[in-house]
Amino acid sequence: PSRARLQKLVKEKFPKSRWHIYEPVELAIGEATASQAYGQSVALRYQLDKAKVILSLDCDFIGAEQDAYRNIRGFATGRKLSKAGDSMSRLYVIEPLMTLTGTNADHRYRLPGSAISKVAAQFAAEILGQTAAAGEVASAIKPWAGGEPIAAKWVTECAGDLLKNKGNCLVLAGHRQPPAVHLIAHALNVALGNVGNTVIYQEAPESATDGPIEALADDLNASRVETLVILGGNPVYNAPASLNWEQAQRKAKTVVRLGYYEDETFAASKWHLPAAHYLESWGDARTADGTLVPIQPLINPLFGGITELEVLARIAGEAKISPYEIVRETFRTLRIDSGIIAGEGDDEAKWRKFLHDGFLAGTAAKAVNPNYNSKWADAVKVLKEFQPLPLPDPNNLEVIFHRDYSIDDGRYNNNGWLQEMPDPISKVTWENVILLSVKTAREHDVYFKDPEGNELLVPVVKVQIGGREIEGPVWISPGQADNTIGLALGYGRTKTGRVGRGSGYDAYRLRATSASFTVGAKLSSANRTHQIACTQNHWSMEGRPIIREANLTQFAEHPDFAKGMTMEAAPDIRPLYPNPLDEQKKRAIHHWGMSIDLNSCVGCQACVMACQSENNVPIVGKKQVGLSREMHWLRIDRYYTADPAQSPDQQISDPQVVHQPMLCQHCEAAPCENVCPVNATVHDEEGLNLMVYNRCIGTRYCSNNCPYKVRRFNYFDYNRRPLNQLYKSPLISGTEGEWELSRWFKNPERGSRPEDEWELSKLVKNPDVTVRMRGVMEKCTFCIQRIEQAKIARKVQAGASPDIEVPDGAFKTACQQACPAEAIVFGNIGDPNSAVSKLKAQQRNYAVLDFLSTKPRTTYLARVRNPNPAMPGGYDMPLSTKEFLQKNPPVHGGEHVPAATQEGAR
Repeated sequence: PSRARLQKLVKEKFPKSRWHIYEPVELAIGEATASQAYGQSVALRYQLDKAKVILSLDCDFIGAEQDAYRNIRGFATGRKLSKAGDSMSRLYVIEPLMTLTGTNADHRYRLPGSAISKVAAQFAAEILGQTAAAGEVASAIKPWAGGEPIAAKWVTECAGDLLKNKGNCLVLAGHRQPPAVHLIAHALNVALGNVGNTVIYQEAPESATDGPIEALADDLNASRVETLVILGGNPVYNAPASLNWEQAQRKAKTVVRLGYYEDETFAASKWHLPAAHYLESWGDARTADGTLVPIQPLINPLFGGITELEVLARIAGEAKISPYEIVRETFRTLRIDSGIIAGEGDDEAKWRKFLHDGFLAGTAAKAVNPNYNSKWADAVKVLKEFQPLPLPDPNNLEVIFHRDYSIDDGRYNNNGWLQEMPDPISKVTWENVILLSVKTAREHDVYFKDPEGNELLVPVVKVQIGGREIEGPVWISPGQADNTIGLALGYGRTKTGRVGRGSGYDAYRLRATSASFTVGAKLSSANRTHQIACTQNHWSMEGRPIIREANLTQFAEHPDFAKGMTMEAAPDIRPLYPNPLDEQKKRAIHHWGMSIDLNSCVGCQACVMACQSENNVPIVGKKQVGLSREMHWLRIDRYYTADPAQSPDQQISDPQVVHQPMLCQHCEAAPCENVCPVNATVHDEEGLNLMVYNRCIGTRYCSNNCPYKVRRFNYFDYNRRPLNQLYKSPLISGTEGEWELSRWFKNPERGSRPEDEWELSKLVKNPDVTVRMRGVMEKCTFCIQRIEQAKIARKVQAGASPDIEVPDGAFKTACQQACPAEAIVFGNIGDPNSAVSKLKAQQRNYAVLDFLSTKPRTTYLARVRNPNPAMPGGYDMPLSTKEFLQKNPPVHGGEHVPAATQEGAR
């Protein structure tokens, strides 16, 4: 709101000024097309928790679309089960690349991005016709929707399922798809009666842009721009390659740029203003539903940066240029129809309440119920004029430019936490790869050698299109459409910080326009290999019941199926490593435990980042990750499952995918504790498996004896030494011109970093958590610092009372707090009424590797799929269950699936 107000003031002062908004990945195309169709500016809000059937047309609403975390919450809510007989949503996905949404699908169909418009037209032919305007849409798409139908049976059955659930279904189109597909999705939602229930249209302000970046480039090339002010963004790096933006930008007489870094656009600017970080800045914003919220700084600007609001206020000639005063002035002058803010008479108390609450109640955008009207003529015109791209073939491949799950469009390229966070699909870190299907790789003579040891060497290929060329390492992506190439944006930066320097290839060089895919690319070998750092090289569970699954119908018949999916237990079920505190724990007030619902977990990795931030987990760099030395306490394991009867290439082409958070299980009979020669890993009476860092001498016996592989060893002093100096001895190296050994002798507490960098790195650390050093083992502690804080707070509150038990929900672990799906629940399992106890009492509850009798305090709720039995390629049981039954005779009577199905699978 403050920016919009200042933008109007700038326009009033400089009537000839023009305002252009550019995003390398345009996520608001759905709202733009809805506004076009309905003739009024509207915003979209999806309510996935109310949808019984969901169809995604290349829409990665769980991962790469806007409002992903709100979408995750809604989707996970619709998938939660507590008992047999409960219902859950069903997800259909059509997409070219394997995405997080695709991995969570009940039915997934892989198609090139250019083919999805035709499939959308087929859905329109099956569903539209209920209204006159819908009929116009159906007739408008006929000229380009003809020919041989694609996946006709798949579309027919899916459309039938949507029609059976009118008003309770949802059709979504992804940002990579052209406007025509989005218009069809809007028409389908109207025809299916979803508007007002699963999809909400809200009032939205008119777009403030005066045109796309292409129009600005034309003005620059025609020398019609005297002064160019760039607020954030990095167009020299990420503008469409055909614009030659750097040359166009230099044609402005004066270029003023506000930005975080000395990056690619910095070099082409005359004036550079250092931007204050958003965590240092005052501001305001509106949430997805339009609610007004303040943005309050956490700290003062470290480097004296300035904000976007301050720059605009100075340009507008405002007397108030402090961001705080600007936001407060906006708050004062806002007129809310409901009368919550009185405007001129607004007082200090209302402002303080606004800051205290963090939002202003009653300011959400009003829902509108737009109907088909004459304005749909504009949409029909777009559909009539739409020309689909030709379908790709081995000689004319389709290139898909996709948003990276870690560093977005490149804006987080210099963030070490995100660079080292594994891609949730490929598990590759520190760079992007060229994604191919196994068939496309074979057709272009791209072959991989099974890696031995820690050297994962992959072929490097060239991708050429439109006279442009890039080179990059290849990665076979199971489930990817044939004749497609996936290129992640955001890497290959030429000017960036020391963290992001030299990571990956620049896909923007190949992207001539703002379109997310194009057809006509050539693929050839570069005749060399490249080493990749991947955190999970083994992709199969090999029939082991690490993740346990069933179909919804099987769960209804056998709600305790997870108990039967286990391996043969040892003859003696007593723990191999008994806990010496078994007697003491009987007198403990708290018994901590965790439950993770695999039906809710979507693999987004928010928990991984939360754990790293909370517990001072260091980054180690690409080389160390390649040596399997990553330090994440919590990882998300991703497994592919396939029909054992299929050929290997078929299995790779159409797998099912499962995700599982894996952290220290806090075993009551922990194998790690008994092998530590110095008692550095110990158990307490509350069930926590703890680390005593100052005892640890680094034998790593505990890690070798952990069946879950969740312990991490500090091979180097990652917190004190730069990543490029890990192997340098202090005897022969120095920092800031001083011998390293001399620096250490003067001050052992000082790191081997420049002084300013060392002071900054200390600000990143959580002061409540010990920072570990070289030679020490570490792992998940169940956020013991939060546990102790909650216990102390409860004792203070209790005073002389003996009631010092921490109430359920008084605190959360970092991973639990960050999880948008609410898949992780932590608490006192000694309290039968606690949330975690109720989850562990569910029949889906199981422990990983339970046959080892380690008695872990972390357990999982088995996953349930909801397939449509009428769909082609349907499955009577999840493929992981089929693998398990083929390799392991069921125990406990095999009650997890019907006997006839068991025999067939065997």
